[in-house]
Amino acid sequence: MSTPELLHCVPFPAGDHNDVFDRQSIKMVILHNIIIRGFNSMLYYSGQVEPGTSTYQSFLAYCNEVLAYLHKHHLFEEERYFPFLESHLGAGTMSGNVDEHEAFKAPLAAFETLLNDLISDKAMWNVETFRKSIYDFANILKEHLSEEIDTIRPAVLKAKITREQLDAFELESKKYFIANGSLVRDPQFLSINGDAVNGAWFPPMPGPISFVSKALLWHLHSDWWQFGSCDKNMHVKPEFAAYEPVKEK
Repeated sequence: MSTPELLHCVPFPAGDHNDVFDRQSIKMVILHNIIIRGFNSMLYYSGQVEPGTSTYQSFLAYCNEVLAYLHKHHLFEEERYFPFLESHLGAGTMSGNVDEHEAFKAPLAAFETLLNDLISDKAMWNVETFRKSIYDFANILKEHLSEEIDTIRPAVLKAKITREQLDAFELESKKYFIANGSLVRDPQFLSINGDAVNGAWFPPMPGPISFVSKALLWHLHSDWWQFGSCDKNMHVKPEFAAYEPVKEK
């Protein structure tokens, strides 16, 4: 079995996450690197599971969570974030990002079909086939995750959007995520693929909610969360450390 080639995280931008303009690119990099860590962990742990075992089924369930997170992220962008930005920056300013979503949609769908077939036992497990199906879209996805950051740099946003408008949008977004989130999945997934070095503040949660998600609700799917790139406190595991983000210069 070959050693999987993992993806490097997107470089981390300068700025202060407490400033709403800086926070847009900083938060987006954190979110994008969560996606990258998710796929890296899938590639890595695919070599350590055996079909017919409970660990294998847990691994496939974890992979399904990575895909679910990716879909939720892009749905929010296309239905809420990009339209908000275009309403201020101009029609079509985010169309390049949407086009990039389309560029990897077909190979991503092919991988999703493979995963569903593995979960339902319609397909036989082959680690090389599994990894190749990820690689078929991974490089296009990684390029998109890197390039999108330039479209929401502070200077771009400050030219057309006021601080009050951006604050108001973030407040509405917070309500959206509360209404559409899951306490038994979302905080846990964000932790095991998060960034304790650059983004220990993310996701912003009240202390009691953070405690409940890690101390009381973690065990519900703890067999899934073992496959993350990080531990429950967002500390990256040694096998993934070489792929963590560098700071932008």
